[in-house]
Amino acid sequence: MDARQSLEQVTLFSYPTPDRASREIEVLRHAAIRARDQAIADGIRHFFASLGRGLVFVGTTIRSWPDRRRTYENLRALTDRELADIGLVRGEISRVFEPDFRLPAKPAANGNRAPVRAAAAA
Repeated sequence: MDARQSLEQVTLFSYPTPDRASREIEVLRHAAIRARDQAIADGIRHFFASLGRGLVFVGTTIRSWPDRRRTYENLRALTDRELADIGLVRGEISRVFEPDFRLPAKPAANGNRAPVRAAAAA
């Protein structure tokens, strides 16, 4: 018997013992088959959704590459003094493109170091 037959198709065939227990077993078997098929369909949908998200990520990365490369080269062209003005050191240039990168906090105005622009304005 084909596992894909519906309950109506199964009842068309004569069975030697069509008692209540065997009908309940058939109903449960068909419910299990439907649940399995649904789980397979959900897995396939999840796979293709993940594949789509991956392709979007790759496309976005490829599209942003020229801008990122240009920014990297511009930062490398700056002098150490110019990098210090924007709060970076040369070793941090490659880290600028990491998602969790944050510029260091500016020194507090409690006598540590005043920013260069504030000192020049005074």
